Amino acid sequence: MRNLVKVDDRVFVKGTGTYEMNKKYRSSCDRTVFLLGNWSEKRGWNFDSRYANRWEFDIDPDSEDLEGLHLRVVVYLEEPFVIKTGENQYEGFCIDLLNEMTKVLKFNYTIIEVQDGTYGIEDESGRWNGIIGALQRHEADLSLSAVTITYSRAEVVDFTLPFMHLGISILLARTSEETDKGSLWTFLEPLSLTVWISLLISYCIVSYSMHILAKFSPYEWYNLERIDERDFENIKNQKNQFTILNSFWFTMGSLMQQGSDVIPRAAATRLIAVVWWMFTQIIISSYTAQLAAFLTVERMSTPIESTQDLANQQKIRYGVLKSGSTMDFFRESKIPMYERMWSVMESSSPGVFVNSSREGIARVKSGGYAYMMESSMLEYYLERDCDLQSIGGLLDSKGYGIALPKGSPLRDILSRTVLQLQERTILEALKNKWWRDRREGPSCGPPPAEKTTNSKPQNIFGIFYVLLTGLIVAFLLACGEYCIESRHEAFRLKLTIVGKFIDWYRGNSNDTKVRSKMRNMQLDTAGQEIGIFNNKIE
Repeated sequence: MRNLVKVDDRVFVKGTGTYEMNKKYRSSCDRTVFLLGNWSEKRGWNFDSRYANRWEFDIDPDSEDLEGLHLRVVVYLEEPFVIKTGENQYEGFCIDLLNEMTKVLKFNYTIIEVQDGTYGIEDESGRWNGIIGALQRHEADLSLSAVTITYSRAEVVDFTLPFMHLGISILLARTSEETDKGSLWTFLEPLSLTVWISLLISYCIVSYSMHILAKFSPYEWYNLERIDERDFENIKNQKNQFTILNSFWFTMGSLMQQGSDVIPRAAATRLIAVVWWMFTQIIISSYTAQLAAFLTVERMSTPIESTQDLANQQKIRYGVLKSGSTMDFFRESKIPMYERMWSVMESSSPGVFVNSSREGIARVKSGGYAYMMESSMLEYYLERDCDLQSIGGLLDSKGYGIALPKGSPLRDILSRTVLQLQERTILEALKNKWWRDRREGPSCGPPPAEKTTNSKPQNIFGIFYVLLTGLIVAFLLACGEYCIESRHEAFRLKLTIVGKFIDWYRGNSNDTKVRSKMRNMQLDTAGQEIGIFNNKIE
C-alpha cells in the first residue's frame, strides 16, 4: 500500500522513509505535508474523511434539475463560441447554450476567463495548462467552450456527450488559378470585363466615324466610269465606298489583322485607319502575351487539393493553434504523413504556431501559409470571408463537449440535458443563428471576376486615349479638306454631307422666295381686278 500526500496543492505518493517528490519542491518549501488518503489494489482509493468530499455541493443522481446551485464556468474567448461584449458581458454559441441549459436545470452561474488564454495541453512534466489545468485544480466547476474531447484530456477531466461534431480541416487563401480552373471562357480572362466593353464601344465608334468622315470629305467620292474630264460631273457615276457595312468590315478586318478590300482615300479617313491599326496592334499584342501567361501558369501550377499535396510541397508553410487539440493531434499521431508534418512544423523558423485563430487566418490571407483548424470554426470564417477556402477532407472526427473536473457529479445530468436540447433541435438552431443568420452581407459564392489576375483597365487605357485623340484630329482634318475643296467650287462638294445640307437649305430658301413672289403676284392681280371692277361700277 502507498500513501498519498499533498504538497503545495499537489498530490504525491509516499515511499518508504522519504516522500517521492520533485527535488525543487522538497528543497524550496518547508510546509507541512498533509496525508490525503490511501490506495490499494483491492479497495482502490480511500480518502481521509476531511478531504473525502471535494465538491461544494451534493447532487442526487436522479435529480431533474440543479435548482439553487451557483456554478463557476471557465471559458476561452473564441468567436463565435464565446465573445466578450463588455465588462462581465458575454455572448456567443456557448453562452446561448449555457442559457438554454439554465432554463432546463434552473441553476445560476458565473463566467471566468481562463488566465493563460489556452484550451489546455500537457507539458513535458505532466502538468496541464489552460482550461484543462483550471478544471484539474478545481478552480471552476465546468467549462463550456470549444473544448475538443480527446483521449489525453479525458484521462484528467470528464466530458459530457458532445454538443457539436467536427474534424480538423485545412484553411488556405483562395487563388485565381484554383477558383477559375477549367473555365470554358478562359480565352476571355487575359483582359478584364471593362477592357472588353471598352473595346466593343471603340469598334463601333471608329466604324461610324469612318462612315461619317467618308461622307464628309469630298476626296472619298470618286467616278466609277470616268473616261475623260467631261464625264467627271455625272452624279450617277459618283460613289463613296465607306457605307455602314463597309466601314464595320474595314475596322473588323484591321482588328483581326486580316486587312480589307476597302481602302481609305482622304487624309481624314487615312488618319483614322492609321490610329486604329496602332490601337489594334497594342490590343492584340497585350491579349496574346496575357493569354500565353495564363496558359503557362495554369499548366505549371500544382494546386493543393489534399493533405497529401500540402505535406509533399515546401512552398507553402503550415501550422496550428498553440496549446490546442489540433497541435496535440499531430504531436501524438503515429501516421507517417502526420509525423512528418509535425516534424516540419516543429523545426520551422520562424515558428508556424499561432496564439489565436484570427492570427492564423491573417497569416493565411497574407499568403504562403496554410492553417489547420477545426472544421466548425473554419466553416464560420468561410461564410464571412470570400478570400478563404477549405481544401481536402477532414483529418479526423471528434466533438466538442462540456468539460468538468474528474469525478464531477454534474456529468450525467449535463449529458442528459445536452441530449435533450439536441433532440429538440435547439443545438442546430443555435448553430444556424451564429454561423449563418448573424453574418454581415450575403454568403460567399464564386469569386468575383474582378479578382482574377487579368489586365487592369488602367494598364491599357492609354491606347484608348490615343484612339480618341486620333478621331478628334481626323474630324478637324475633314473640315479642313472641305474648306480647301470649297475654294475651287468642285462638283464633289455637292456629294458630301455638308454639301447636301447646303443644297437642301438653299432649295428650301428658293422655294420660300418663289412662294413669296407668287403670293405677291396673286395679290397684285387681285388688286388690279378689284380696281377694274370699281371703275365699271362708277
